[in-house]
Amino acid sequence: MNTPVSGLHHIALRTPDVDRTVAFYEALGYTRVHGWSLPQIDLRRAVMIQSPDAASWIEIFDDRARVPMQGDPALDGPVATGALVHLCLQVRDVAAAIEAATAAGGSLRFGPERLDLGQPPVRVENAIIDGTAGEVIELLAPLRFPGDRDAGG
Repeated sequence: MNTPVSGLHHIALRTPDVDRTVAFYEALGYTRVHGWSLPQIDLRRAVMIQSPDAASWIEIFDDRARVPMQGDPALDGPVATGALVHLCLQVRDVAAAIEAATAAGGSLRFGPERLDLGQPPVRVENAIIDGTAGEVIELLAPLRFPGDRDAGG
């Protein structure tokens, strides 16, 4: 299939404590793969971390970085507020992921829970936590949706 998008690459976060945020995601299995600064936009520190399956990344900026983000006025348009609802991490075991996340400084909002979504019903097991930068994170057990394609297909 010829489509312009192949999948999720990364989610970008801004945080008051880069080390704490990186350590939080490292506790969930992410690996630090790159770091940089860009003084021209007041970016003192940025770190890119890669997911355990090597299929996606999270980009972490210090909180003084002047980067395009939610809530900032667009150059020629309205303010984009609340566009990022949460980021979702697929986990092998929801309870173990909650334990790792809370031990690393995150906090549990709710869960774990199991629910059926849609028709035909898809059984979902998940939990919602807050990360150390205030981001909302869904922890989701592996699942398949009726319309899913196999990788590479």
